[in-house]
Amino acid sequence: MPEEEVKAGAEGTEEGKKKSGLIKLIIMGVGALLILGGGGFAAYKFFFAKPDAPPAAEGKAEAGKEEKKEEKKKDAHGKEEKATPPFALEPFIVNLADPGGKRYLKLTVSLEVKDDKLKKELETRMPQIRDSILLLLSSKTFNDISPVAGKIKLRNEVLKIINNTLGGAGQVHALYFGEFVIQ
Repeated sequence: MPEEEVKAGAEGTEEGKKKSGLIKLIIMGVGALLILGGGGFAAYKFFFAKPDAPPAAEGKAEAGKEEKKEEKKKDAHGKEEKATPPFALEPFIVNLADPGGKRYLKLTVSLEVKDDKLKKELETRMPQIRDSILLLLSSKTFNDISPVAGKIKLRNEVLKIINNTLGGAGQVHALYFGEFVIQ
């Protein structure tokens, strides 16, 4: 009988070892699933989630106040006027006046105009404005417009051309380069 108990005890330890190994395997599998699930969730939030919107009541009220402040600006006479969106011109693509003529300039321009009447006048005189700007741009060389000082000078020259073309109809207040690519 003692021999049977020894055999039973030996078999019990083998079953115990099998069960403990199985439990360890299950725990590791569950842990791996949790880690992979957490990583997948984090990746989803990082790559695919939309930015959080501000709280509805507070966000709308604050955003509305900020927009009103930005829209209303005072001119030199103390009157409030609304900010108008910039007036964008079609892109200009011209060959530069370099020897060999292998370089060209691509330029996009936006104008700051305070008055809707002036925008209509700009649209009416756009062929004359574009012609004058194209002639000016095609007379420039790479060395004229590549440094920052050259770009600033070009901006002032283009602004002067536009304002001269408009004459007494009004003045463009500012000119902005959107793209300035020389190749």
